[in-house]
Amino acid sequence: MSRAIIRTDKWGLQPSEAVLLQLAATVSEYRVYCKALSYVVMGHWRDLIQAQSFCSAVERLIHCTSRNPDPKYHYFEKRFYKFPSYLRRAAIEFVKGQVSSYLTRYREWQGGIRKRRDAKPSTFNPDAGCYPALYKGQLIKFDAGFAVASIKVWNGSD
Repeated sequence: MSRAIIRTDKWGLQPSEAVLLQLAATVSEYRVYCKALSYVVMGHWRDLIQAQSFCSAVERLIHCTSRNPDPKYHYFEKRFYKFPSYLRRAAIEFVKGQVSSYLTRYREWQGGIRKRRDAKPSTFNPDAGCYPALYKGQLIKFDAGFAVASIKVWNGSD
């Protein structure tokens, strides 16, 4: 049996004011995407959870391709034009977890599993504080000495 070693580092960044604004805009845009996506996933949960591939099923609803020229929700193609596929898939998985968690907590409440008798039902919060995944090579690149990190950010149009 092999053991994996996992290491997490926390590095301080010194971005300029302009870059700091772009980083904030990137997170904001990703959160808006996840919020909109959460309504789609919630509305189609029963069908999506039974699909062979959850991610592919969601993409069929929101993403236009040559094989899927008319998705049900055109909003995503209009509002989030050129949204990277790796971020779209990360957002789908994040939202899947959010919706699944909410539905589990709500089902437990309905079943009487509560800390207090007068506990209120859980509410769905699509404004979750999520962050885009920084996939190495796609959204973040390091120089040879790991002294400089280049991060792809949203500049307002691309």
